[in-house]
Amino acid sequence: MRSDKATNKEANKDANRAAGKTAKKQPAPSSACEWLETNGLGDYASATTEGINTRRYHGLLVANLGEMDRHVLLSGTEDWLVAGSRTWPLSSRHHPFTIYPEGVRQLSGFSSSPCPTFTYKAGNFVVTKSILLLHGQHTVLMRYHVESTAAKAATKAATDSLTLRISPLLAFRSFHALTHANMDLQVKTYPVNSAANGFKIQPYNTLPALYMQVSGLFDFLPSPEWVNVVEYPVEQARGFDYSEDLFSPGLLEIHLLPGEDIIVSASTSEIKGAPETSQPLEAMWAAEIERRNTAAHAKAYAKFSEPEKFLARSSACFTTRTPCSRAMVIAGYHWFGSWGRDTLIALPGVTFLAGRIEEGIDVLTCMAQNASDGIIPNTYTGGGRPGGYNSVDASLWYAWACQLLLEKLRKKKLTKEAAAFQDICAPAIYAIIDAYRKGRVPFARVASSNMLEVGTPGTQLTWMDAQVNGKPVTPRNGYPVEIQALWYNTLAFGHELARKRGDADPYPASSLRALRSVFEAKFVKEDGSLYDVWLHSNEGGPDAAVRPNQLLCVSMPYPIAPESSWKAIVDRVTEDLLTPYGLRTLSPSHPSFAPQYAGDAASRDGAYHQGTVWPWLLGPYTDALVKSCRLNSSDKEKQQVLDKAARKLLKTVTPLFTRHLAEAGMGHISEIFSATEPYAPDGTIAQAWSEGEVLRMLQILKKNAPDAYNEWAGRLRLPCL
Repeated sequence: MRSDKATNKEANKDANRAAGKTAKKQPAPSSACEWLETNGLGDYASATTEGINTRRYHGLLVANLGEMDRHVLLSGTEDWLVAGSRTWPLSSRHHPFTIYPEGVRQLSGFSSSPCPTFTYKAGNFVVTKSILLLHGQHTVLMRYHVESTAAKAATKAATDSLTLRISPLLAFRSFHALTHANMDLQVKTYPVNSAANGFKIQPYNTLPALYMQVSGLFDFLPSPEWVNVVEYPVEQARGFDYSEDLFSPGLLEIHLLPGEDIIVSASTSEIKGAPETSQPLEAMWAAEIERRNTAAHAKAYAKFSEPEKFLARSSACFTTRTPCSRAMVIAGYHWFGSWGRDTLIALPGVTFLAGRIEEGIDVLTCMAQNASDGIIPNTYTGGGRPGGYNSVDASLWYAWACQLLLEKLRKKKLTKEAAAFQDICAPAIYAIIDAYRKGRVPFARVASSNMLEVGTPGTQLTWMDAQVNGKPVTPRNGYPVEIQALWYNTLAFGHELARKRGDADPYPASSLRALRSVFEAKFVKEDGSLYDVWLHSNEGGPDAAVRPNQLLCVSMPYPIAPESSWKAIVDRVTEDLLTPYGLRTLSPSHPSFAPQYAGDAASRDGAYHQGTVWPWLLGPYTDALVKSCRLNSSDKEKQQVLDKAARKLLKTVTPLFTRHLAEAGMGHISEIFSATEPYAPDGTIAQAWSEGEVLRMLQILKKNAPDAYNEWAGRLRLPCL
């Protein structure tokens, strides 16, 4: 809202007047995709490809402040190009009933590689703005480049006075919150005089200072004011508060010539540069681009197909280091933190199957060290401290992740590393089994049948954990089918570890056989598929709803379901639940099926596990599919059956790669999709277990049906991002 201070004030008045009108139609939420930058610290930068913030979570520097979690420090900038008497806006934001400034009118292009880059056409000038978040630093760089498209003589007067006017817009609030004009904010700015000059401001004593520095010639004009009634239409559509005020400390006037680059930085620390470096911002930009280019050609990707390589690179955004250098996995961007269950499901695909074995080992080692009485944490703070031990299944997923890591280490013939990791995970697995058997896991007990009973009618403790008005949407107390699968797999893994290591056996083979027999008697339906939750008849009896949870009874390394049921389970799930973007969470034939994930928070939570599609389920689905194809046929027939099944699955999920990677979060896979066409993406724009398990799906198919997979991968054309 600024070509100068007067313009800003007048536009604020216009916006406030418009807020009171009802005759005009509110601008619809932007249909643009969203881009995402991360830095390995839990920070991110993100907005739409139109350059407009449409969520409270958008911002140019959203910094992880450790125990204080992530905060939107720099929400955005207001940019103008001035040439002679002409002025063009290069930025946009939503205000009531309008978009101001209208930089989107000048926007002519967007690219996400190697970093988000916007191209604007302003008269005879082409302006590009690129945004780069520096790895391992709470710093964002914004690079501006201006070119003239007219003859020099025709533009000499204009180019002699070519100026960029940039106003930082500060939020300085939790990324979950919104801020409003207040008297507590400290408006004073202080000059920064170093290799890159600028200014410093610390709006609140409880939050870090922000340093704004520039690589070229500029003037800073302090003119503190609030930009009122900035709106986020996506928040409005989702039924949340959607309006806030942003603070502008002043105006940067940067003088430049066509062909010249200017870099503006925003950081929680002053950028001083080495004594021999006269242009520290340029050097930092070049170093980060070089780091990305090096990472893009990592040796670990040498045998990867293009889709594998793409997912391996994109999923690196989820692995972070805490201030104390502990490895963590962010569940999803923008609003999720690090959770135990999500971390463990995502971990194989986002670390050791993506060529980052050391990071996977670090995460699993940290989780074992953070266990309490044998229970793996289910939540972590922004600083990496365990925040809760209230999950009935996170500890069981820990066993599965350890199994896949050991399999990977053995495949790569890293025998010493495998032995060393066994020394870490074996005691943890024994302690987990002991915790469940002795009743230390909240809301979980081992019944006389040795099955695992969990929860109460008022609790939601499995991954299907949505509630509306404090009541579970999908009550799964009793004996959920996937909990039995995870429990049996953990017991069998503990038994195998003890046998190999000569340790005391936590669960003998005879008990494992008995547990499988009990499970078969209670869970197998007449058609061979499985009940979703088993309950005694006086408690309502077993739940026959067709859900994807039964897949885990086949997909686990030690499957609890009888082999005679494997094909029936996979066939039922395929027929009722498989879509191009993942698996539905409930069969369309069920009376509670929700075809669309939409509406306010209660409506969305009501649909979250009542049909909504989840991509992460493609991992266990593919495991189960391959196992079922290998049964009851000769070696030659097995390969033919596998190839046919692989081709069919890959054809089905092709839109996940060719369409979706460029429709929501650029280059990322969303958390969820609506259950029916057009399968609209929703939830977080980049979800760790979505990307991790989709990558694992590809690697399972590549291993078991290489001809079918390579044929598909060779034809696949990923969208140009």
